[in-house]
Amino acid sequence: MRIYLILTICVSLLLLGCGGAQVQRGSFEALVPDAYTGPTFAMDDDSSAWKVNVSIRNPNDKHLHLKEIWNDTINGFEYTLDPVAGDVYYDFKIFPVAASIDYFGKKTFLLGGIGFGLDPFPYVRVTAGINERYFELGAFASLGLAKVSYSVYAPYIDDQGNMAGAGTSSKGVIECDDCSEWKYNGNFGFYVNAFPFSEFALSYSFSAFCPWLYNELQEYPLTFDFPYIFSNYFGGTYIINNHYLVSLGANIHFGNDFKETIWNLELKTAFIF
Repeated sequence: MRIYLILTICVSLLLLGCGGAQVQRGSFEALVPDAYTGPTFAMDDDSSAWKVNVSIRNPNDKHLHLKEIWNDTINGFEYTLDPVAGDVYYDFKIFPVAASIDYFGKKTFLLGGIGFGLDPFPYVRVTAGINERYFELGAFASLGLAKVSYSVYAPYIDDQGNMAGAGTSSKGVIECDDCSEWKYNGNFGFYVNAFPFSEFALSYSFSAFCPWLYNELQEYPLTFDFPYIFSNYFGGTYIINNHYLVSLGANIHFGNDFKETIWNLELKTAFIF
């Protein structure tokens, strides 16, 4: 009996699942984050600070058509899906309010930071850069988790095989309207701030955001990559008593696979302690 149980476990471990899905028609929610500009003030050497920020943005809900998305061939054990173009949209959404808290530490001119935010779903962020009296620059990266909705028509192949190369296939269609899944998203970029006066800052930041970090649909691998959403932010900040920041700027969103450009205004208020 023990030998039979051991053999059963070994065989099950050798079984492999594969296949994939082709999105022929699809609309995927993309919750675009607010702009990030680092501390946005000159810190003292060998000091640290917390920054609590709230961003208010004009909301946007745009059905954004992507340029032609190409699904590659999927070869299963028994079936094959030939290459096909996909008619794919982003449901481009800007949530009206976002909030974050970041901790910054500075050693001589070097800066490091870690933060947490809601926009509207949670994310964590790390920052590294240079902070000087008249300017600062840095890079950042964040990882988030969001419940995103989608509507899709996607034929798929589901392979069940083993390490010896044998197996069976099944095929079907994922067809749903207003489905949802929890998905990781990623955002990275850089910022530059200039401090021409002690109470004023000029800011620019660039970010690249991927709303679906892993290319899979209901656990079926996809044969195309979700395109990045690029953003350019230009803004100005008024610094009050070294503790309060009030910023206003414009964020311009674009992409290599987009057919149009979208922009929004952002009003930021922050407290430094």
